[in-house]
Amino acid sequence: MDILIVKLTAALVDNSATPSTRTKVEIILKNSTGRLNLKDCEGSPRSIHQFTVRDSIDLGCKGLHNLTKEQAAIVLAISCSLSNSRILFSPLQPNQLPVSLKPGKVPSKKNEITDTPTVKRITFTETIHLADSVSMLLINKLNLDETQVLNVANRLLTYNIFDKTNRSCLNLNVIESINRYIEAPKSTELLSCYMSLYSAFEKAVNADIDRTGRSFDIAASSLTGLMEADIERLRLFNNRIKHSLRNSNDISELKAGETQLAQLIINLKKAADSAILLRIR
Repeated sequence: MDILIVKLTAALVDNSATPSTRTKVEIILKNSTGRLNLKDCEGSPRSIHQFTVRDSIDLGCKGLHNLTKEQAAIVLAISCSLSNSRILFSPLQPNQLPVSLKPGKVPSKKNEITDTPTVKRITFTETIHLADSVSMLLINKLNLDETQVLNVANRLLTYNIFDKTNRSCLNLNVIESINRYIEAPKSTELLSCYMSLYSAFEKAVNADIDRTGRSFDIAASSLTGLMEADIERLRLFNNRIKHSLRNSNDISELKAGETQLAQLIINLKKAADSAILLRIR
């Protein structure tokens, strides 16, 4: 058996990591039978996790599917992402170059007291230096189920997500949905992550036929189990951020959505996960 070693970053879907706001996910592997081993590694701005796959065939490397090791790593990243509600895994680390501020010379502040017959002259000198940066680390814990991860990986392999030859339109749409899903953790800010996830969600729901408006909400609700009202909120906010602002009402809707963006994107990941999993079952 060939052993596959893959390093993946872990991103909070509702809090993109930056050099000043780093994220760390502490992962516990549940229901482990030894097919996967996991070691948390240091990484910035996102934590890095090393997965050791006892038999590379479990992720399609060589064997029947004959994937490259890079493709196998993508399968593992998608499987881990689809197997939890809040964390997106990726073989990529955002390379956002840090920005620093070098304090200039700060003029000293002097307080002088004039001599009097009873008081001596006193001079106070004060110099203030400003810190050039502040760094924050957000820590989250995640229970990852080995059985579920490998089950999802097997479904992705069976669906042949890297093969577009002689596929039906429905199959191609599902594959395109998965490709958009892969793009989401590459984003370094929430709005672009939201747009990638929504595109993945919409393509999975509409893989068979095109739906818009209320008909989309009904179909998505039936497919994912989410309430129609929640689907509608996701759809309306996506419409708002992808179209230009034209009036004060558009601005108000955008601001209202941005204040709720963290919860919206968590709901969106759940919706996208459900839709994709049901399409590849």
